Amino acid sequence: MRLPVACALVPALALAGVCAAGAPAGAAPGDALIGEQWAASSRTVVNLPAAWRLSQGAGVVVAVVDTGANLRHRDLAPNIWTNFGERPGNGRDDDANGYVDDVHGIDLTSGRTSNRPDDAQGHGTHVAGIIAGAANRRGIVGVAYRAKLMIVKVAGGDGRTNTAKVAEGIRYAAANGARVINVSIGGRGLDPALADAVEAAGQANALVVAAAGNNGSNNDAAPIYPASLAAPNLVSVAATAPDDGRRLSPVSNYGRRTVALAAPGEGVLSTSRTGGYEVRTGTSMAAPHVSGVAALMLGARRDISAADLRAQILQTAARAPVAVSAGYLDAEAAVRSVTTATAYHLGQRPVVRILDPAAGPRDLTFRIAVTGATAAIRRHRVRLGRRSVVVAAARGSEPVAVRIRVRGMAGRRMRVDALDRRGRVIARARARIRRVARDKPDTSRGTPIVPLAGEGR
Repeated sequence: MRLPVACALVPALALAGVCAAGAPAGAAPGDALIGEQWAASSRTVVNLPAAWRLSQGAGVVVAVVDTGANLRHRDLAPNIWTNFGERPGNGRDDDANGYVDDVHGIDLTSGRTSNRPDDAQGHGTHVAGIIAGAANRRGIVGVAYRAKLMIVKVAGGDGRTNTAKVAEGIRYAAANGARVINVSIGGRGLDPALADAVEAAGQANALVVAAAGNNGSNNDAAPIYPASLAAPNLVSVAATAPDDGRRLSPVSNYGRRTVALAAPGEGVLSTSRTGGYEVRTGTSMAAPHVSGVAALMLGARRDISAADLRAQILQTAARAPVAVSAGYLDAEAAVRSVTTATAYHLGQRPVVRILDPAAGPRDLTFRIAVTGATAAIRRHRVRLGRRSVVVAAARGSEPVAVRIRVRGMAGRRMRVDALDRRGRVIARARARIRRVARDKPDTSRGTPIVPLAGEGR
């Protein structure tokens, strides 16, 4: 089955602009084609220029679970995420996360051990540009133009994919540090693996942003997944049309109960896999606008949880006479809210989770994620059996990556204690350690994702 991407394609626009320095933090980007990006205008309800004065998403990792991306595109290359735990091209899984040479992301469409997530379809490249196209005075500019793009390829040039690939892509992104995960993919069938992956992302404190679908139908009556999942860390997005973004695009799905937001999605200019630029339409283009704003919010305040991030996006949405639950995406209000509001999670009891503990031949790797009142935690103590192995400093809501040189841990249990300043245990987590896979996981058995009416090239 073909990937249900929303992409009414218009012939690529001519490349414009010359090499110049990027926009300073807080300055309005001066990219050559920004005047053709209607969502970047101050006249729209989104109000991006005002949000850019507050944040540009610097350093926030956003995963693009899609068809890959053109890693060499001059508007994307400066912002492509790099896994510094991997040594490029050596054919080894240096960071023991189960993937060989995942330097910029992974490719789940190939059985080869190597991972170069190049885009043979174009959809993922377009989505990536909307999220974090660089402010370099060339071409277009992304919503969070200083964020980093983790590329997770789950569909090839023919657009074929399934729920198992999408679920594994979400899990990889969350386990490897993405705080926002964009999924501009959807289908009718509900696969429990997909719901489990979104839940795992929530445990890693990652927000999932999903496209609502493009057959102009009501998701309350005919759900699209993962957009229709009821999860505290998931936002579903409908598409609005130019010029001020106050009406839904005719192709957009909607739903007062199951679709949270409306964001720019019709006639969106962004990066092309050929190295140029093109216009596409659909909720696949609306979701990355929300992902970009989430990155702006995290750039302004890193300690906010995924659930609070979702809540602030919805609470600050401009009220709308369209069939979505919250309203129009308002970038300035969303970013401003996190700089002044007291996060709900800070009043909750700390909860510790061990993410993806995996044992290789010589070491054990995992991440420690903490939600709740993280300020009370001064350090983490990791125990293997009865022996204390390592103490890792707490860093608020950001997951802590830990690597321990130790052998023979596969199948054994481990424990992490969160300690206060007096060394008392205030939260605890346990997990069983898995063996690092020698090959990519089998993602061939998922439910095929069926294309929706109104989508396609």
